[in-house]
Amino acid sequence: MSPLPRLFYVTSGLDPANAFATWRAVISPLFEPHPCGPFKKTPTGSAYGIIIGDLIIAKVAFNAQNFLRDGELIAATPDHLLLHLYVSGGFNGVVTRQPTTIGPGKVALIDLACPIATRAFASNTVCLIVPRRLLGELPLQSLKPRLDSFRNDLLAAHMLSLLERSAQLTSADVAATVAETVDFLQRLLAAEPDQSLAQRGSDETVLTLAEALIRDNLALAELSPDWLALQLEVSRASLYRLFASRGGIMRYVQERRLLAVQAALSDPLETRRLSRLAADLGFKSEAHFSRAFRGRFEMTASAYRKSQLEASSTIKLTNPAVVQQWWMTVSAQAAEPSG
Repeated sequence: MSPLPRLFYVTSGLDPANAFATWRAVISPLFEPHPCGPFKKTPTGSAYGIIIGDLIIAKVAFNAQNFLRDGELIAATPDHLLLHLYVSGGFNGVVTRQPTTIGPGKVALIDLACPIATRAFASNTVCLIVPRRLLGELPLQSLKPRLDSFRNDLLAAHMLSLLERSAQLTSADVAATVAETVDFLQRLLAAEPDQSLAQRGSDETVLTLAEALIRDNLALAELSPDWLALQLEVSRASLYRLFASRGGIMRYVQERRLLAVQAALSDPLETRRLSRLAADLGFKSEAHFSRAFRGRFEMTASAYRKSQLEASSTIKLTNPAVVQQWWMTVSAQAAEPSG
């Protein structure tokens, strides 16, 4: 099965003029970037992502800058929904018809049918772009730029999981992945806060939050069934039942650690040494890490990193026309009558 198209825009090694030109071209369907603050530093950023059929998921980092989307840009580009998770940094300004402040751990729901004027801090983010047509009858015109804390955490967990899985997806996975994500978003965005709270104890919700807790705390010494049960306010028996199909809780934790290492070693923006990476992701020793990685992937971690670096050295910056074509192609599909 063929791998999915990748987007690779790293501007950190470019001179300021080329860095700005590349960054501006990449995000031109969304915003117009402008310098901000007293020093008026040139707006730049980097993005590494995957096109999953009608979706784009990407890891995006940028310096402090203003983002603007006016009527002219709205008229010229598709009005998709941008879900923007700020891992660090944030912004304040107007999105989705409301003055909004977004900080670390929060997802901004940005309706691109509306004008945007924000001042963003230097940030590391995860970006999910969803065509409006996929969301069916959802009343997006009444969408607010922030969800309640419970739904925000579910959405953040889903986005981070999708980003982690995206590098391993192939063309055979596209239809199911898009359908799963769209179904999740339709249920999440249609629910009122009180309804979502009522779903807090459902198996699906507990499993999603448990997976997020594990992913966010891989280095925690206390990470165990008892710790998870305490954090989620459920019984150990319930957790064991939910993770039975995954081989058990601690086996799942070990798998997540190994997949997190693999994803990090595949990321051209990742610079941590292997020893630091292993410690950051919860391996007790380098020897334990080395044995586990080799057993899972049938090669050493250093050999895997070398292969990824060699592959990355042959990668050129993706032409901005690739992402621009995606925007317009998906938009054209939205205008086509259904069969």
